Amino acid sequence: MSFLGEVKRRKVFQVAVVYAVVAWLLVQVITSIEAPLSLPDWVDTLVIVLLAIGFPITLIISWAFNLTAEGIIKDQGQNAAAQRGGKGIEYVLIGLLVIAVGWILYRVEFDESETVVESSVPVEAAVEDVSSEILPGVTLNSIAVLPFDNLSLDPEDAFFAAGIHDSTLNQLAKISGLIVISRTSVMQYEENRPPIPEIAEALNVATVMEGSVRYADGRVLITAQLIDGKTDAHLWSDEFDRELVDVFAIQAEVAKQIATAMRVQLLPDELSRIENRGTESAEAYQHYLHAQSLPNPQIRPEYLPSIIGSLERAIAADPEYAEAYAALAWAYYTGGLEPDLVIEETALKAIELEPTVDGAYSVLGIVYSNYYARQEEASAAYERAVELSPGDPFNLTGYAYYLAKKGGDYTEAIRLGERAMAIDPTNAFAHHRLGFIYMHARDLAAASRNMREAIRLNPGNYLAYLNLGFVEYLSGDSRAAKENLDHAVSIMSPRATYRADYIVYLYGLLGDAEQAAKLLSRLEEIYGEAERPIGRSLDWAVLGIRDKERALREWTMTVDGYLEENEGVPIGRITRFRDNWLNDPMLEEPEFLELRRRLGFKR
Repeated sequence: MSFLGEVKRRKVFQVAVVYAVVAWLLVQVITSIEAPLSLPDWVDTLVIVLLAIGFPITLIISWAFNLTAEGIIKDQGQNAAAQRGGKGIEYVLIGLLVIAVGWILYRVEFDESETVVESSVPVEAAVEDVSSEILPGVTLNSIAVLPFDNLSLDPEDAFFAAGIHDSTLNQLAKISGLIVISRTSVMQYEENRPPIPEIAEALNVATVMEGSVRYADGRVLITAQLIDGKTDAHLWSDEFDRELVDVFAIQAEVAKQIATAMRVQLLPDELSRIENRGTESAEAYQHYLHAQSLPNPQIRPEYLPSIIGSLERAIAADPEYAEAYAALAWAYYTGGLEPDLVIEETALKAIELEPTVDGAYSVLGIVYSNYYARQEEASAAYERAVELSPGDPFNLTGYAYYLAKKGGDYTEAIRLGERAMAIDPTNAFAHHRLGFIYMHARDLAAASRNMREAIRLNPGNYLAYLNLGFVEYLSGDSRAAKENLDHAVSIMSPRATYRADYIVYLYGLLGDAEQAAKLLSRLEEIYGEAERPIGRSLDWAVLGIRDKERALREWTMTVDGYLEENEGVPIGRITRFRDNWLNDPMLEEPEFLELRRRLGFKR
């Protein structure tokens, strides 16, 4: 008999197939139970090596021995009594193949139920799927990244931990399949850190990530570990010791490892953005991290000069650092000291250098929304920002806030706002904006609930008290409205101007002419005699003192500048006047009604 005939007679082929199927099934089972049982990372590698070693040994045994009804005996050549036990091995092979096919079908169904997106699913659809799951309960693809421990010996290097933490959050937010809790909501655990299961329950997440950063002499040591929020078991951990500019590669690796551990598929364009190196300059990145580590300038404006200074130094060190330009554009807007043209040019420079830098699109959305002829550009910019980083609450609330201020259908604004709240549940500013959206949608109960939560989280925010006053006024409770308004004035800075004209307006509607006049005089003193852009007009404040002739002049100037002279006016200022949002009887008079019709109002 030929050698091939002997191989067939001794059923070596069948044994090889059986071994391969069994080995494959073992590998599948091991990789499936490795994370839930917290097995070490080397377990699956060991199993594969042992199976590989066992394969040739099994083939040798198959050649030398026969499987018969009497058991395993040494092969006796052509002796019929030594033939293998009938069709037994074929039945075993068929059974194993059935098991393998069943396992494949099970894994396909299981993976589809846990994988948030496939490469063919649009980002927008993925955002909707995730947001619909996070609200009723915890999802498998949700994560809170706790503030990184600072292990740097030099106190002046402490900002590296905060900056790298913030940058890591930004990287993870680019993955549409992940729900990443915002920095604002996790910072409460910077000093006081309860057990991981308590944190996971409080933030409504399935997993929690801890880490530490140590910087010295141009090198950074980063440790990271992913922990199951329910069992406190470690799912993944690693340590990275690199040059500072290699932090980008570390963050990309961390993002990919987390996506793998949480069974979330990275889309190709997401992977490309995550692996993008922002700069090759260690000095530029150091300045950028310093800016990122400082408090939000909207809440702590005293830090704005330091933020701008650090970003400008980052750009001086690397004039092609796109992320630094995007952050600088936002800082310029926050400060209100640069004209819209400079803010726009800075954001566009960021996009020119890197078309996928999402923060620059959000800033462009803000700037474009102030101009009558640029509303389509504003919508497109906001949409692009959300598309590029669907897990960033800044992008989500920015777009939602814009849609609410535009007016019309509030469904999408509410959806985006609620999703932002799921990502950033303890952010007072996000609650405030969501309350604002509900107020314009005339869901006053939801508006009041979110405004009160914003106040609970940040009692020093006078804007939340002002907007709660609006809600109470619309609800018909003038007494409560005035109490909130009085409290807003008591805690705001005497030199504050942001929304101060609306405070004057509401005092006027509440019949407190004396307080309205007093606050208007304060604003006029702050602004001085210099000519102001129409975007900083006192038109709402003048309505508050119920001076019809002067208010008509102010609003005519505002409407003419907005529609005919391409002047920038915050879109909310325009739409609130157009829609007469507080049902002011003066705005129903013929002269004001004509101005409102020019803006698109239709009775």
